[in-house]
Amino acid sequence: MILTVVSFLLVMSVVVFVHELGHFLVAKRSGIVVEEFGFGFPPRLVKLGERNGTVYSINAIPFGGFVRMRGEDDPSQPGSFASASKRARTLTLVAGAAMNFALAIVLLAVLTILTGVPDETRSGTQVKGIAVGSPAEQAGLRIEDRIVGADGTPLATVNDLQRYTSSHTGQPVAYEVIRRDPSGEDTTLKIIMTPRTNPPAQQGALGIQIDIATRPPKVWEAAWSGVRMTGEVVYLTFQIPATLIREGRPISEAGFMGPVGIAATTGDVVRSAVAVNSVSPVLWFIGLLSIALGVTNLLPIPGLDGGRLLFVFVEAVRRKRIEPSQEGIVHLVGFGLLLLLVGIITVHEVTALVNGTFPTLGIH
Repeated sequence: MILTVVSFLLVMSVVVFVHELGHFLVAKRSGIVVEEFGFGFPPRLVKLGERNGTVYSINAIPFGGFVRMRGEDDPSQPGSFASASKRARTLTLVAGAAMNFALAIVLLAVLTILTGVPDETRSGTQVKGIAVGSPAEQAGLRIEDRIVGADGTPLATVNDLQRYTSSHTGQPVAYEVIRRDPSGEDTTLKIIMTPRTNPPAQQGALGIQIDIATRPPKVWEAAWSGVRMTGEVVYLTFQIPATLIREGRPISEAGFMGPVGIAATTGDVVRSAVAVNSVSPVLWFIGLLSIALGVTNLLPIPGLDGGRLLFVFVEAVRRKRIEPSQEGIVHLVGFGLLLLLVGIITVHEVTALVNGTFPTLGIH
């Protein structure tokens, strides 16, 4: 429980702080007066100082941060957000989500560096893990070995290996294995293994974890991978709900989560990372959360950045500003409805956790 709470606060603090930092940097650059930039949420604990009219503070609730801009709904105040140009307001509003996407790109690029990219010069299937007592361990197979054939049949892909092995359970199979020695030289070996008919759960017939052979990526490959994966997640964020609606299935199947669900999942991810001794699951999850926060905030819903952007767009089309007091009421009502929705989701998630029906990630 403590691990779940602490990890949730740390992960969400990073994602929320980066979002607010985006608003802060662009607002200052655009000449909008930022009255306070806080680490965490009020009440204030410590005033770190004041510079160029901005108070920097540390606050009691350790959850990201906040930016308080002058006159967000009052254009009569000099230097206020509401009095800024449409361009300045648009850039300031978009900056939060942009920083979330940038964070995701960086984290997913780092993930690519850690996991590598496909090495097209090394065919076959690489061994990533070996179960104790498995046929692979008994036969002397090693991690990083590459299985490229069996009984004289080439096995160029992971699917090739899986199909051949599953069709020869209970039979001795001569696997062709390429092993790289410390000097970097490859040696081809014949290793006899008998795929199990009824292996232990999550071990497979040979008892190995497998993947394609990888190599360290170049910098541009890692950067592009971060951009590509971020784009794919953004696409799926819209594509999955659209598919459910088109097929007439419940929108709840899209897997939307509230604070309790995110906290529970964060705890699962951290425990998984500890179990496999790797930060990769955490990097991936923070990237997903950052993208989710960026996309959500850009939705044209009153109370969110996207809702304010919608008003700026309407102002540009009408060439006349909507009365700020009326806009403020709309955002207040929208924010209240969002809180109500979060409350409903939270009750549902707490009930699912108590009943033991809350879905898990299934990471092992």
